[in-house]
Amino acid sequence: MEKKVTKKFYSLSALNLITAMALGWGQAMDTLVLVAILVALVLNHTVLVKIIGELASSMTSEGDAAKHSLKRVLLLMFGKMMLLVTILGLAYLYNQSLVPKVMILMIFQLIIQVVSIKNKY
Repeated sequence: MEKKVTKKFYSLSALNLITAMALGWGQAMDTLVLVAILVALVLNHTVLVKIIGELASSMTSEGDAAKHSLKRVLLLMFGKMMLLVTILGLAYLYNQSLVPKVMILMIFQLIIQVVSIKNKY
């Protein structure tokens, strides 16, 4: 099974820019922060797809290759979690009222991820 980030995901995420602009309420700096967070959420999904690919390769590998893949998976997972913590932390430190808006963006991105999943068997 191969998972990949599709054009559909990117186009739906681009459509989510409208949500980010609406949540910014016309304030330029808040809108820019929300757009940057949306870009980070798209990057977060890309890292998730890489984690799944590495997990699949580590399950089929043996010996040193499997250990190397497992280390890479752990490194990618750490990076993914740090990206999410950084997103929330920066939003909180910039403007505490942005945190619920960031959560709304995250929920919309999760919905977009589910809609855009493409499996090849």
